[in-house]
Amino acid sequence: MRFLYITLFLLPMCTLVSRAQRMRNYFDADSYNHTLNFEGYKAVFRLQSPDKSPQGIEMDVKYAWFSGNRINWTRGGYSGKLLDGPYSEFYENKALKTQGHFDMGLKSGEWKSWSEKGMPDSVVNYSNGKLSGRFERYDASGGLSVKGKYRKGLINGKLERRVSADSVLVTRYRNGKISQEKPSKVKAWVKKIFRKDKKRTDGTKGKERPKN
Repeated sequence: MRFLYITLFLLPMCTLVSRAQRMRNYFDADSYNHTLNFEGYKAVFRLQSPDKSPQGIEMDVKYAWFSGNRINWTRGGYSGKLLDGPYSEFYENKALKTQGHFDMGLKSGEWKSWSEKGMPDSVVNYSNGKLSGRFERYDASGGLSVKGKYRKGLINGKLERRVSADSVLVTRYRNGKISQEKPSKVKAWVKKIFRKDKKRTDGTKGKERPKN
């Protein structure tokens, strides 16, 4: 009889423990992994956990968020669960298509992409959802075709384009616009010195008198 009472007493407790275990598993970080199938590829990603939220919303960047069984992109806002963590895309042949990382809905760090045959396609870097840092683009055979740098979403500095096997076209940019590079003050000063020296040697100016 005593055994029956103990069993009846412990049964509700076991049920509560079981429910608590299921709830813990439900809110485990792994349960926020999702997979979406698209035409020709699939995406594997992770969503924000309930205890995380963005510090503030930036109006000039796009946020990636999940709702209605789809990934949505909105500039300056969102309405659903933000993508947060590693992100990968795979071709139907299971080859890697895209790999990167989201930080509360914003692309962050290095993002890489490949062709279906496994050849590199591009490498770009992001900071708070904006292109920032070096980037590289490759041709169909996997050869480097373009490389340069972004700064706050705009091409900045030297951009190199390979136009043939032994020829590279170099263009300089400043804040997304082609820059007409002007000589620095140091270069101008050096040229001025050389012009003075030339005038002295050819006798047109500053000619020294012969000594008696």
